[in-house]
Amino acid sequence: MNCKSNIKHVTTILIPAGLTCSAAGWSGRTSAHPARTIRRRYPLNISRTWIALALFLAAAMPVAAAPPSNPANGEIQVDLTDVLGHDLAGRVDLQGVEKEPIVLEIPQGHLKTNVPAAKYKAYVYVYVLGVPVLVDVKNAKVQAGATEFILVNLLEGSGQRALFDFDQDCDFALDRVEIAEGTNPADASSIPGKPALPFEDHVLAKEEKWYRGELHCQSSYGGGKESVADLVARAEKLGLDFLAITDRNTLAASQDAGFKSKSVVLIPAMEWGSDERGVALLYGPRTFPEFVDSTPQAQALVDLVQAQGGFFGVAHPCFPGKPWQWGLSYVNGIEVWCRDWSSVPPLSINQLSEDLGERRDGKLVHSVAYAAASAIVRGQPNQLSANGQACVFYDAELVRGLKAAAIGGSGSASPAVPLASPVTYVYATEKSVRGILDGLRRGRTYVSSGLKGPRMRFSADILSDKKMDVGVGGTVPLGVPTTFEAAVDGAEGKELQILLNGRPLISKQIESNGFAITFEDTPATYAVYRARVVGRPQEVRFGNLEVYAMTSPIYAQEVEVKDEKIKEAKERTKKKLMQSAPEVQLPQSPGPGEIKPKWKF
Repeated sequence: MNCKSNIKHVTTILIPAGLTCSAAGWSGRTSAHPARTIRRRYPLNISRTWIALALFLAAAMPVAAAPPSNPANGEIQVDLTDVLGHDLAGRVDLQGVEKEPIVLEIPQGHLKTNVPAAKYKAYVYVYVLGVPVLVDVKNAKVQAGATEFILVNLLEGSGQRALFDFDQDCDFALDRVEIAEGTNPADASSIPGKPALPFEDHVLAKEEKWYRGELHCQSSYGGGKESVADLVARAEKLGLDFLAITDRNTLAASQDAGFKSKSVVLIPAMEWGSDERGVALLYGPRTFPEFVDSTPQAQALVDLVQAQGGFFGVAHPCFPGKPWQWGLSYVNGIEVWCRDWSSVPPLSINQLSEDLGERRDGKLVHSVAYAAASAIVRGQPNQLSANGQACVFYDAELVRGLKAAAIGGSGSASPAVPLASPVTYVYATEKSVRGILDGLRRGRTYVSSGLKGPRMRFSADILSDKKMDVGVGGTVPLGVPTTFEAAVDGAEGKELQILLNGRPLISKQIESNGFAITFEDTPATYAVYRARVVGRPQEVRFGNLEVYAMTSPIYAQEVEVKDEKIKEAKERTKKKLMQSAPEVQLPQSPGPGEIKPKWKF
């Protein structure tokens, strides 16, 4: 029996004695967003014995006549081609009076099928590298006993310009379609068929400075024990500057009546994903981020959220039971610290999918697998906590070229778990949603153990002329003498470390409350510098090192330079290198070169 259908829905196979099974299809909607759907696939898993028994019993039963076709149905025929006559794989979403759209997958470019007779708005998508791009919107009137045609002959993308070149705001809808439908082709939050989410952004302070807040907690909409109003009240009582309530696959908290404050910036946010493949933290999306089941479409979601002014961060990538396995080549940030530093056990490499264990020349290729293996030192397990592994994952991705902010969150789902433990600091130009999101995207962050934890600064003075030019998230040019300074308050007796490409370059005992170290370096190749405060754990848990605070990186790479003094310094360095010094050997990356994802956007 063929369980497949071009129309996504739940199909039930009826067999005797109540043996039933569901084929792949729509699993339903989230409770908070009834107009949104989540695709999941459930394996059909019935033993041969049960199947044989079912067939035997079925043969003994009287056979009922097949029900006649529904007279209320009409036929719809779809043909998707380019101007050269090539068939195009695509999808059509039929939006009618029903809240849930009928989704027609068209892998061969043409389809003939029956649907309920009704008037529809047909949103036509063409797949490009596995990503659906909206190329047309048509009105369709399906009548009983008649055939309605949806014919698309696509001009864009057939020549030297790619289809994405006709989408200026990166919302995966062609500009031509947006103009025809009355949405703004220069605004990624204005998309045909996708309602823009309510967005109120009040500027609570115009001061440019460091702001601190909570980026990962759950309300009662996401399985937590508190209402939205209670969470907001907790944040206000602690004196936080911003709060993001991140319930799984829903933005209901941001639409709750209790989502308001005169002192705390409230960022619309959600957890997105699944325990099976990993979870992301999305801040400030302007249209609802639908769940997808492919890496190309997940990567496209990163681009869409960022184009809308939001932020896409990987959540606790090495938590056992929900490791990060999406394989994305680019994100805006990584949650390097969730809950207490040493309280969460490490991830085992056996908990990852088999393909992530790939090796080249005997070395693990994928960062999450390398991080999982790093918890075993000289045969001894549990030498890193899950947060320690998250930092290994973070450093491995940074070395391979990722530029992403370090963030942290408590994961609090009840008053018993304190908010802002750890706490994320964001350097922003103003105290508002846009201000905080801009600081996050620029990587201007550091994470501390709590509101009474260490406070950090990390900056760079290009040319070593006693002018601090770059802070965390910034870039210094190669071949120029640069003085770095790391300063910390509230960490006396602990250790201040400078990491170069994920490995300690400098470690010094913190002798006083206002402690700082400076060092000069002339980076010759791409490099990543960041600072952290560490110490020995106070109690035996997971890992042999306790982290109290850490910064996002300062990067060194080749950049276009206009300043004449910097150009002269680069030229002097180049001459010195040519005359004498051997090549500078930076620490090796965790894997043998850059990860080459199977899909690249």
